[in-house]
Amino acid sequence: MSKKIITAEGRNFIISAFFAAIVVALVKNFAPGLIPYGAFEFWTTHGTVTEWLIAGLPIFAWGAAVTTVFAIVRQNTPEQNRYAEGLLLMSGLGNVRAGVVEELCYRWLIFLSSMFWVRVSNFILLGFIGWGIPEHLFIWIFRPLADFVTLHGLHDQLYHPSGWAIGAAMLATNAFFRNGHKYQGWFGWINSWFLGMFFFWIMFRFGLPAAMLVHFSYNMVISLIVYVKAVLGRAIGNA
Repeated sequence: MSKKIITAEGRNFIISAFFAAIVVALVKNFAPGLIPYGAFEFWTTHGTVTEWLIAGLPIFAWGAAVTTVFAIVRQNTPEQNRYAEGLLLMSGLGNVRAGVVEELCYRWLIFLSSMFWVRVSNFILLGFIGWGIPEHLFIWIFRPLADFVTLHGLHDQLYHPSGWAIGAAMLATNAFFRNGHKYQGWFGWINSWFLGMFFFWIMFRFGLPAAMLVHFSYNMVISLIVYVKAVLGRAIGNA
C-alpha cells in the first residue's frame, strides 16, 4: 500500500499538500469563512485507541478477506518466501509512512484547501452568474450518490450547513486519493475510493490521529497476511 509514496503520484500529492498548506494559511487569514473548520481542528481526538480500532474492524475484515483471496490465487517467488521477514519489516515501515503522510496530506491539508478551490472552480464555471456547474453537479448527482454508497455515514459532511463546498471538497480530495492508487488496477482504484471515504468517516468521528492509526492498521493486516503466506510457502520448500 505504501508503494504510491515513491511514485509520480506520490510525489504529486506531497507537493500538492505543501501548496495546500500555504493556501489554507492565506485563506484562514484573509477569508476564514471559506474554510469553516479550524486549521488544526481535526487534530483533536475523541474516544480511545480501542474504540478507533473497533471502528476500523469492517475494513480490517475486508482487507483480510480480499488479500487472502489474492494470496491463494497468486504464486509467490522463492525470493519472496526466503526473505519474508525482511519484506515484512520494510512493509511495516512503509505502512507507518503511508498512514501518517497520506492522512496528513489528503484528510487534512488538501481537504481544507479544496474547500477554497472548489469555490474558485465553481465561480469560473458560470458560478459568477449563479449557474455554477460544479455546484449543480455535486448537489444533484454526486452528493446523493455518495451519500447512498457510503450508507449515509458522511451525510452531515455531504449536507454540511455551511454549504455545498465542504462535501464537494471531500469528494474532490477523495478522487485525488483514489487516482493515486491507479497502479493497483481497476479493483484497487475502486477500493481506494471507499477506503478514503471510510478514513474521512474515522477522522470526523475520532480525529485525524485516529484516521492515521486505522489507515496504518489496515495496511498492516494486509502485510501480515502476505507474510504468513510467504512463511507457509517456505515451510513447504518453495524458497
